[in-house]
Amino acid sequence: MTLLAPGAMLLAAALAVPALVVFYLLKLRRRPLRVTSTMFWEQAAHDLQVNVPLRWVRPSWLLLLHALILALLLIAVGRPAIEGDGTSSARVFVLIDRSASMNALDAPDGRSRLAQAKQLAIDELDALMGGLEPPEVTVIAYAAEPVVMGPPSSSRGTVREMINSVGPTDQPADHAAALGLVRSLTAGGGDDETSAGSALTVIVSDGGGLARVPFTGLPVRLVAVEPENGVSGPNTGIVAFSAERDIEQPETVRVFVRLMNTGAAPAAAPLVVSVDGAAVARVPVTIPAAGGGSASGPGERVETVSFDLETGGLLRVAFENSDVLEADDAAQAVLPPVDRPPVLLVVPPARSVDDPIGARDRADPFLLDVLEAIGSAGLRVVDSDRYARASDEERERFGLIVFDRVSPAAAPAQPTLSFGSAWPGLGDATRVEARSAGRTQVLAWDRSHPVMADAVLDTIVVADRLRLPEDDAQFAGGAADRLTRRTLARGRDGPLILELSDSGTPRIVVGYALEQSNWPVHFSFPIFMLAAFDRLGPGASSATWADTASPITARLDRPAGSLRLEGPISRNVRLPGDAGSAVVPLGLLERAGVYRLLDDAGEAVRTVAVNLVDADESSLRAAAPGLAERAGTAGRGASDEPREIWRFFVLAAGILLLAEWLLFAARARV
Repeated sequence: MTLLAPGAMLLAAALAVPALVVFYLLKLRRRPLRVTSTMFWEQAAHDLQVNVPLRWVRPSWLLLLHALILALLLIAVGRPAIEGDGTSSARVFVLIDRSASMNALDAPDGRSRLAQAKQLAIDELDALMGGLEPPEVTVIAYAAEPVVMGPPSSSRGTVREMINSVGPTDQPADHAAALGLVRSLTAGGGDDETSAGSALTVIVSDGGGLARVPFTGLPVRLVAVEPENGVSGPNTGIVAFSAERDIEQPETVRVFVRLMNTGAAPAAAPLVVSVDGAAVARVPVTIPAAGGGSASGPGERVETVSFDLETGGLLRVAFENSDVLEADDAAQAVLPPVDRPPVLLVVPPARSVDDPIGARDRADPFLLDVLEAIGSAGLRVVDSDRYARASDEERERFGLIVFDRVSPAAAPAQPTLSFGSAWPGLGDATRVEARSAGRTQVLAWDRSHPVMADAVLDTIVVADRLRLPEDDAQFAGGAADRLTRRTLARGRDGPLILELSDSGTPRIVVGYALEQSNWPVHFSFPIFMLAAFDRLGPGASSATWADTASPITARLDRPAGSLRLEGPISRNVRLPGDAGSAVVPLGLLERAGVYRLLDDAGEAVRTVAVNLVDADESSLRAAAPGLAERAGTAGRGASDEPREIWRFFVLAAGILLLAEWLLFAARARV
């Protein structure tokens, strides 16, 4: 221990110690009093004989107690400190993990991991703010995205309030996004990490997934949230889920689930499938124990349940087993009825008025066959002239519009799929002819995208094509300001297939006509078309749901004046700026469950199911061994700066004063 202000202590001692001694040297001054006789006042008369202003200090327990109290207060004035517990950083970022796994009830005293994390963050705060100059602390809560809980503050009470206000979510943890926010706040969003290195980042987390996150350029201190006795509680959960109708028999619904068990013993419980609260299937399921057989991870079980149902409704799958995490015990989805939305196919116009070839005969035969095989509520084929004359009411009857070598004058409100034609808002598409530039193969495709995940395009060759824009290309004016682009497949000249999001409306643009490639006769083409159909027209065959990690957009049947979201989280929905828009962005929903959008009259206009379905969160994995040491050495931050402990001396002096008062009160009563 060292004194940071010894001069102040000596000055206070020079003033206080003589005062204490003087109080014990002075005798009481007695008040004169007339009495009739001194017979009973002999002792008082004896005292008067020796009544002098001063007397020698007599040792007593009271004097020792007062001296000890004074010594404690004087040491507190000298600002005692211990070495090595403070921080040299002027800024501290406290990152609190509030992902789904932090809701597990396996922390000490039956608390959730998040409750333990907040207490650990407060303890770390007390240690960090005990230095000479308390740092400026910023509290960031993160799961799928980071959220700053308030402005930076050096007030311990203010920071405590921000930590205690962190709420739970059912989202997966994105540690990299949280650290990226710290880098942007310290380095101004640039690549220079010099200023980032001067701030200390404290991560309070159970550590799942942190082993894959680089800490380069950031001094990081990891405070691990550990379950009771260091062993995670047993958990069973649904980590993969889908439900769809059979293409040939639409009344048959197939539900697929993948279950996980982190417990040391097998988990046996019924898997219950219900629609609108009524059970339609009940299957006994046993999930193997974790680490069984050759596997070292959680036990897994895949189950498929089939049942017949012509109507739609809210589909719910639940594994009825008690565990430490509730969010992954069930998954829900909106099941569509048997009827699929009709499809409109737009083909090139007739060459002349006398052209006997009808619109259906002008369609690409392979495209027409696949669209008919998918099985919609109806397929209508029109030429571009008839499409241009159609009213909005006529077009609204179709759930998907496919353009075959035709470019519409304006993008329709429905999802679209186009082949070999430029799309409005993408600018002037340059045509690349094979006779001059040669043919191209599909060099790469996005296997992580749902539409391209099962496609194999390495043998596809394309002749004439359009040069589609890159993802980061800029376009001025018009609808392009609302377009976001993602490349799904790429050739020698640039993107061949793009996915567009036009103010929430999904579109897929194929930059070549099918007749200009060998794709229609390849087995991957019907796979692509089926995946694109489900992507662009959700609800046609698959039950629809969203996860807690992705922004959600709700498409309404009609525009609404105002909307309110009711569910695990209830709030008013801010409508887009476009008047009469039927596309409503809901953003990220933090809690899993069923949400309903209510209109002005309180009627439900859309139901949205949100699920966790994340293997990393359900596994309740803790930090990898050695991660805390790697984080602690990733940069500077923790230092040997003294931590002041004067508060403890003041507390001890207060306790002694209270003891003296209680002793005095007890003797006075006697």
